[in-house]
Amino acid sequence: MFCVAGVVAQNGWGVDYKDKSICALKGSTVTMRCTYTYPRGRVVLRAFWTKQWGQASEPPDLLDDPDYRGRVQYLGDKQHDCTLRLRNVRETDQSKYYFRFTTDHHEGKYQGASGVDLSVTDLQVEVPERVIEGDEVTLTCKTSFSLSDRPTFTWYRNGHPLSSNTDQLHLQPVSREDAGSYDCAVWSKNLYSPEVTLNVRYLQVEVPERVIEGDEVTLTCKTSFSLSDRPTFTWYRNGHPLSSSTDQLHLQLVSREDADRYRCAVLGLRSPEVTLNVRYGPKSVSVSISPSGEIVEGRSVTLTCSSDANPPVEYNWIKGTSSVGKGETYTMMEISSVDSGEYKCRSSNEHGEKLSEALTLNVLYPPKSVSVSISPSGETAEGSSVNLTCSSDANPPVQNYTWFKEGGSSPVGSGHSYRAPQRGSYYCEAQNEHGSQKSAAVTVKGVWNSALYAVIGVTAGCGCLSIIIAVFCVRRKRRGSSADDKNQTQNVDPNAKDDTNTALDPVSRTSDDVYNTLATVHSSPSDDLYSALDPQSRSPEYGTLATVRNKH
Repeated sequence: MFCVAGVVAQNGWGVDYKDKSICALKGSTVTMRCTYTYPRGRVVLRAFWTKQWGQASEPPDLLDDPDYRGRVQYLGDKQHDCTLRLRNVRETDQSKYYFRFTTDHHEGKYQGASGVDLSVTDLQVEVPERVIEGDEVTLTCKTSFSLSDRPTFTWYRNGHPLSSNTDQLHLQPVSREDAGSYDCAVWSKNLYSPEVTLNVRYLQVEVPERVIEGDEVTLTCKTSFSLSDRPTFTWYRNGHPLSSSTDQLHLQLVSREDADRYRCAVLGLRSPEVTLNVRYGPKSVSVSISPSGEIVEGRSVTLTCSSDANPPVEYNWIKGTSSVGKGETYTMMEISSVDSGEYKCRSSNEHGEKLSEALTLNVLYPPKSVSVSISPSGETAEGSSVNLTCSSDANPPVQNYTWFKEGGSSPVGSGHSYRAPQRGSYYCEAQNEHGSQKSAAVTVKGVWNSALYAVIGVTAGCGCLSIIIAVFCVRRKRRGSSADDKNQTQNVDPNAKDDTNTALDPVSRTSDDVYNTLATVHSSPSDDLYSALDPQSRSPEYGTLATVRNKH
């Protein structure tokens, strides 16, 4: 019999084991692959696997072993393939396995000498001996040797599957909630490890559930295990040690500045950090504006309110004494002059409210509502001047007022007021750095003045008095002459006319009569005084004045 350990033995005999050793999980399936060769002309009569090294006697066939019945299957043939499959591997299957075949030659019994070493292992969860809350902990699903393949692992905590699918479960950092029973499994091989218990030792800082600024607060350091003596505790705030050395930390009249991270330590153990949540009303309420700088009419402006408070606040916006909006921001699209004013925001929560300082919104805009007023109002006397005043609404105030007379292209004046020297229609143009606007035109009307009326009245009165005196004198003279004629002459022509009547008769009067002279003077159409008194020739302004005076 030949015992061959290599691929090819002497004279063409040989067995080639593809895996010299196999590590299998308990319950898994193992395949032992191999090929064999023999001299040409030989016929293989029997091929089988065995756990014994056969020399003098024939070793038993693995297929005939009751411990392997139903679990072992020969996949090879009687040509060259000698592969074997073993299912549901047991711990008792751990051994060395050999392939053996016999031929039709009387010395043709051959067995591969090196064989295949099968090792069987179970799953075990390995945990650290001492686990403290806050540590970085790794649980490992272990075997006694490296697996020949890379199976997918499943982890369980208290019977519930976890997300890790490798042979390690990382708990970083571990907490008291991680304490419990753990096991691992390889589903593909139907393998489960025994459960192990993870104990987490921890310290815990207990804080009151609701803390309001001004309360008296006590923090307590609690352990998950009993302390045999009275150890010294250490307290930390934001990582900095505090003076307290007992299991309690007292904060008298707690304030918002005490709202920090706290932890305690004892016997080498440190608690996780906890945050002390202090509730308080709004503080440091302020308003900001965007964009900053000058605010010109037509742009968009956003006011933003900020404050320090716990819990978060509600914001309300106030202009003057009226509420205009809610929310952290208040936006005015296409802002106008009516939006100018003082704005405040009210910040409020369940613990109080506070108003911000007023923010004055000064909206700049070009002149608008430009108008002209007349002083004195109404019609003015001929030859006198009128004051015109231009007014407007603008921010910043109007820098330039320019006066124009309708029909003209050039300015006639400048300044807030203008003295109009003559009749006509006038308007002003107001301008600042953001634009300009023109007013509507106003008309200045002129009439005869009171001094002229006085002259006309005095002149007319004197003329009438002169006429009356002249007529009186003429008539008196005529009466004197008639008396003399009667005394001197008794015989008078009956057809003769009375001298007085003759004197007054326009037909019989002489050209040098005083009456004729006065009549001639007063009938002259070129006389200015007469024209002034003539209703047909007086000016329209005179008629206007006469109408006004008659109404009064």
